[in-house]
Amino acid sequence: MRTDKLAYLWFQEVPQGFFALIGRDKSDAEFYDFKSVELKETSFRLDGVFIPQIDDYTYFVEVQFQRDENFYARLFAQVFLYLKQFSVRKWRVVIIYPSRSIEQKNLEGYREILDTVLVQRIYLDELPSIETLEDIVGIFKLIIEPKKRTIEVARQFAAKQTPYLNFIEKIIFYKFGNLTTKEILSMLSIREEFEEELKKTRAYQEIFREGELAGFKRGIKEGLEEGREMGIKEGIKEGIEKGIEKGIEKGIKEGLLKSVSILRELGLGDEEIAKRLGLDIQDVKRVS
Repeated sequence: MRTDKLAYLWFQEVPQGFFALIGRDKSDAEFYDFKSVELKETSFRLDGVFIPQIDDYTYFVEVQFQRDENFYARLFAQVFLYLKQFSVRKWRVVIIYPSRSIEQKNLEGYREILDTVLVQRIYLDELPSIETLEDIVGIFKLIIEPKKRTIEVARQFAAKQTPYLNFIEKIIFYKFGNLTTKEILSMLSIREEFEEELKKTRAYQEIFREGELAGFKRGIKEGLEEGREMGIKEGIKEGIEKGIEKGIEKGIKEGLLKSVSILRELGLGDEEIAKRLGLDIQDVKRVS
């Protein structure tokens, strides 16, 4: 998922956050529908439009996280085509950048409109610190925070039992896509029981399949070896069963050990990692 898509998801799930971000009362969100609009007879698409249910402004929202020197030309072409097709008279454009460095450099031809009340540009890195912002805005800024800072702030939100924990988890999953559900929730100390959720994750299923395959191979080998002593038929059967069991356990263990170095980078000590993952502390210490 691209970072800008994560931002649009936030507006879709918590539209109050958008109105708080632009300085309006967040309760105004109840009078709006947030949509992605395809413009007729063109290849233009506006990813975010807050459409009023009452007599109020239509808000065109653009989240721009990559440099594009043709951005304003395309944006205003889309906006004015929308105004023509839908006969909108009251409107505003809100552009959200992670920082000023992402904004296009050539502003000739656009300065006059950019400096009017019709356009509001928001640079997330220039907002106050997350700790001083209202949660509904602070969580949006969390999208651009560095990884280590993200975990630190996410824990603070979790400790406050903010109602937006589900979206915080989505931000963490986006930034740490190589971690499992169990590891991420464990880092945030949000829940104590993870086993059922862990079994649903792709990482767990892949580890289990790898362990199963490794166990099957070991089982055949051990079965043949034991078969020489116990009788071919019984030996292969028992050897395969034992080998599969041992192989699955080893496969899952190896998979969990791969996440040790990542969890260290996030500030967890070896003892905490061993406890969280259910591993022996000596096995964790051997991971370099």
